[in-house]
Amino acid sequence: HPDFYAKDSSGKTIIPFDWTDTRKLNYQNRALRDSMIAAMKFWVTETGIDGFRCDVAEEVPADFWRECISSLRQIKNVFMLAEGNKANLHEAGFDATYEWSMMHLMSELYKGSKSLKQFDSAVKADIRDFPASAYRMYFTTNHDENSWNGTEFEKYGDAYKTFAVFTQTMYRSIPLIYSGQENMNRKRLKFFVKDTISWQGGFPAAPFYKTLLTLRKTNPALAADASFARLSGSADSAVYAYQRAKDGHKVVVILNLSKYLQKFTIPGVAGEPLNVFMGTKEKITDSHQFSIEPWGYIVYDYN
Repeated sequence: HPDFYAKDSSGKTIIPFDWTDTRKLNYQNRALRDSMIAAMKFWVTETGIDGFRCDVAEEVPADFWRECISSLRQIKNVFMLAEGNKANLHEAGFDATYEWSMMHLMSELYKGSKSLKQFDSAVKADIRDFPASAYRMYFTTNHDENSWNGTEFEKYGDAYKTFAVFTQTMYRSIPLIYSGQENMNRKRLKFFVKDTISWQGGFPAAPFYKTLLTLRKTNPALAADASFARLSGSADSAVYAYQRAKDGHKVVVILNLSKYLQKFTIPGVAGEPLNVFMGTKEKITDSHQFSIEPWGYIVYDYN
């Protein structure tokens, strides 16, 4: 089907970006669209899959996605994840999109090229610009980042856990844990050929991720649609604190996003919550003096 491919002025098929093993498709061709939709329907009707993760979804016309997703959902209410960071993907029918912008910002914040004020502004913009029903997939690394830009330890150093806490507790978040993170993989995996992850030495980070995932499953305050509010304290230029709440349940997250020890107060968090990572309850007053090490974190469960 040569007519399925876009061509340049000389009649040659077009290589998108530097992906020499692919060719750009011609979405103006009706038969191409019908063929793609039919292929996706096959996986739903014949294998029973419950959704799709669509690579580079932003490079496919939104009107195609609108038609495609609508057709699929006439068969089954499939879950659609777009590898893209544009709000119009949700308007086209996608349930979730990649939170690329915050991933880059976390790295820039750690390196010192972005401030916490800029970080906070980006969070507010994301909440403002995306539909309330949008799920956002947060992550500290994935297959692209690990191979091309470095491991989480290269990108975030001793802040890798702090940013992981952020990805697991943020408003509208679906957290991604990439293969090897539970084993603290420090290797850049080869992209185009098989590259084995070493599983020697157990899973040292597994208890950390299990703690976060257990909290997500047991406390409704971390549901995607639970409310989000930034908490103001005496060290707002270095400390990012926020509250998630739903149906009387509450979680408070306090992140020291700086390379210095921070001592501060945060009014409005009084109570006797469980310190999730310490496993003990703490009595907190509005005048409570917090002390968090550089790039440290505290998560309180008020459930």
